Formats: sequence, structure tokens, C-alpha cells
Amino acid sequence: MMLRPAPRLLQLTLALVALALMVLAVRIWLPQHNHSANMIWLASLVALLALVAIDVLIGLRRPAPAATRLLPAAFSVQRPHIVRLQFDSRQLPNLCELADHHPGDDADTGMPVLLRPGAGDITELSYRYRPAQRGQARFGPIELWLPGPLGLIWQRRRIEASTCVPVYPDFSMLQGDAMLASQDNRLDGGHRRQPRRGEGMEFHQLREYRGGDALRQIDWKASARRRTLISREYQEEQNQHIIVLLDGGARLAMQVNGLSGFDHALNASLLLAWSALKQGDKPGVMLFSNDAQRWLPPVRGQQGLNRLLNGLYTLQPSDHASDYSHAARLLLGRWHKHALVVLISHIQPDDDQELMTAVRLLGGKHLLMIADIQLPDQARLKHATIESADDALRVAGDAAWEESRNALHTRLRHAGAMIVEATPEQLPARLNQVYMALKRSGRL
Repeated sequence: MMLRPAPRLLQLTLALVALALMVLAVRIWLPQHNHSANMIWLASLVALLALVAIDVLIGLRRPAPAATRLLPAAFSVQRPHIVRLQFDSRQLPNLCELADHHPGDDADTGMPVLLRPGAGDITELSYRYRPAQRGQARFGPIELWLPGPLGLIWQRRRIEASTCVPVYPDFSMLQGDAMLASQDNRLDGGHRRQPRRGEGMEFHQLREYRGGDALRQIDWKASARRRTLISREYQEEQNQHIIVLLDGGARLAMQVNGLSGFDHALNASLLLAWSALKQGDKPGVMLFSNDAQRWLPPVRGQQGLNRLLNGLYTLQPSDHASDYSHAARLLLGRWHKHALVVLISHIQPDDDQELMTAVRLLGGKHLLMIADIQLPDQARLKHATIESADDALRVAGDAAWEESRNALHTRLRHAGAMIVEATPEQLPARLNQVYMALKRSGRL
């Protein structure tokens, strides 16, 4: 139990101080009334102390108001969410101070606030909370400062409401089909989309012949039985496996617009998994170069996305160097079926031998895509205005680095890997576009 003086007590204390100054003046100018003045001041002090004691004792007997905190089932990192607090209006005083013990990573919640009882039986107060990082958002007790009946002392009451809510990667992009609607028809490495009319790799159904159907689509036995031309219809092959090789090392620890590169890579992985599930494919994720061990094999069905969210949302990038060849060997030991393997990292020109080894290991069995995250500052330098010698040196140095990385991209393409280059914000949409283009082209 903690106490603090209310403004009314401070006012009375100032009045008592003023009275003490008057007693001092009486001692100097009217010494014959010194005793009476002292008695008046002492009586005032005793009366004030008695009022404070009464205020505290009566306040202690009051029960803490009933309170409930209403939270969403999960938060999304860097997204604002509404936290609702509900109180029994009959137990609230005319005015109190509320301080909810939310996680300390958001300083703009507006807490503490003054709370007055509402007109109904329930008084509700809402505030916005935006988690700054993934993991667990830990909420503590609900704290109220209640005035005593005389309004002299505020008493702190803590209502136990501790709980933890998972903070997932930003999956707001998964709530609509907007990103699926904007498809990029270009495949990396110069491949052209091959549009097909009902000719996928998987049989779908029989139907009546339509003008323009190829002769090889006609099912002659079914046509003979029905005495009319019947064609076979195909659909894009489903049940393909998509495995994201996610770099959990220091490469993706850089901050970009309030999120780490690892967070952006997680968002891209989730969108790709969501798209794969909608297409009937099976997405999975393997983390590498991290202390945490995460191997989530490909799973089909709606529960697959929830499984990925629950398996990945607590992860953070480590300080380890990225070991691509070890990741390739580890994946080959864990997964033996053909899959589209998507390696997400921020590659450097000196990764040449490591990446070429990984491409040789994985390319013989899998279709390999390397998503290279480009830093926004490097992208802006390509269009920077040169105003000084320092600017020229910086742009020239970045151009040399960029040329080395482009040469590495070329060698990786020649070795059989597809290269997708994008800034962290562009990465989710770009990976999704290339995946959908692969589906339409029949390469997957």
C-alpha cells in the first residue's frame, strides 16, 4: 500500500505554514499573545493530522474496484492495437488516476490518465498499444490511485491482471488478396511466362470438347462411350513443397524503418507461406546460423500458417556469421523430396565460395531461389546527387561493391539459382510475385 498527498492536503499544509508565520509574527510583535497563538497553531496541526488519519483509515476499508483488461488474442509487431479496461462504475470514486502496467516498449499510450465513472454499470477506457518487437508482451497489474473520503490522501490499489500476449510478425498483409492481385509477370534470370489454357501438370476433370482444345487433350475412350468429344482438363499441380531457408545470423540484424531485416524476412516468409497454402502447396521453414533450432517441415492446410507463426514469432537474429553451405547440408539431411527452396539473406561479394557450394548441393535436387535483401541506403546511393568529394568517394565505393555483388549474382544464375533482389519493404511482394509466376509457368 502506497500513499501520496492529494492537492487538497497540500493546500491545507500551505495554510498551516502561513499560520505558523503568523504565530512567528505574534511572537515578535505581540509577545503577550504568544501562548494563545502557539495553542491555535498546535490545535490546527493536530486537527490536520487527525483528518489525514481518518482519511487513510476509511480509505483502507474500501475494496479495490473490480477491473478487467480485454486484450486481443495476439499482437502484430509495429501495429497499433486497442487495449480495453473495464471497471464497476459503482465502486469508482468521482475521480481517480489510472496507470495500466503495459509493456514498456511503447511510450505513447497516454498513461496515466484521470478516470471518472461512466453513466452505466460498466466504465470502459481504451488506449492504443503498439508493440515494438516480436515475442511476448507482458502486462502487469492495473494500478489505481484512489482518493480518500476527505480527499486528502491518495491510496494506490493494484488489481492483479498479469498476462502475456504473443507478438507475431506483421501479418496484416495476409488479411486480403491485394498483394496477390498485383502479379509480376517477369521471372528472374530472363525466363518468360508460358501462359497455358487448362494444361497444368495435374489432371483435374473431364469436360466436353471446346473449340481450341489440343488433340492431345481429347480422351478418346470417354469420347467413344459418350459418342461426343470429351477433353481432359488440367490444373496447376498442387502439393508442391516450399521451404524457406531463413538466415538467423547477424546479417539481418540491421534496422530498417523501425524493424530489423529479420522481421522483414519473416514477413516475406509468412506471405509466401500463405500464398503457397492458397495454391494447395506445402510451406515449411528452416532457420540457420542461429542459436535457436527451428525446423518446421512443410505442412498442408490452414493450420500450417498458424504452425509457422507459433514456431517463429519469438525468434531474434543472433550474432553468428551466415553459413550457407552448412545450411544446405543440414536441409539435405532433413528433407529428401523435391522442393522450391527460398534462401533469404543479405549476401556479400565475399560469400562467393559459400554460396556456390550451397547452390551445387541444393541445385541437384531442388529448385533454388536466393532472395538478396538490398539495403535502402544502398538503393538510394544509385540516384544520389554528388555535391562534394566525400559524396563522390562514397558513391564510387558503393558502385564498386555493387558491381562485385552483381557479378556474384551472375555466377549464381549460371550455377542454376534464381536471384530475387529487393529492399526489405519490397521483399514480401517480390517473393510472392516470383512464386506465382513460377506456378503459372509450370516450373513449379
